Amino acid sequence: MTALDMQRLEASFASQEQAEAAVRKLASLRGNRFRLSRAGAGESGGEYVESNAQMNAVANALLYGGTELEMADEPGSAPGGSAAAAFTLSVDVPAEAAEQARQVVTQAGGSLI
Repeated sequence: MTALDMQRLEASFASQEQAEAAVRKLASLRGNRFRLSRAGAGESGGEYVESNAQMNAVANALLYGGTELEMADEPGSAPGGSAAAAFTLSVDVPAEAAEQARQVVTQAGGSLI
């Protein structure tokens, strides 16, 4: 599958749990290049790469190994997080699964950006 066969989706979620539920399902649709971040958290290149690699590893583990997803607080976020914090998720999905991926996002409680 080439990069041209992939479609980028971006969504926002009210909670980390909603975003994690979407990641689990999107992984089964062969989504990749996952990025989950707390809205308003600081971004830097090194942290993005590490987060991206971690999300891909987690998605593969969920798809093939059934592990639980854990995320550390991002720089600039309050320790322990906030129940009302918004999270953004970006993912590449195969073009033929894009509509199903959009449904996964909305069923998990997210909104497409």
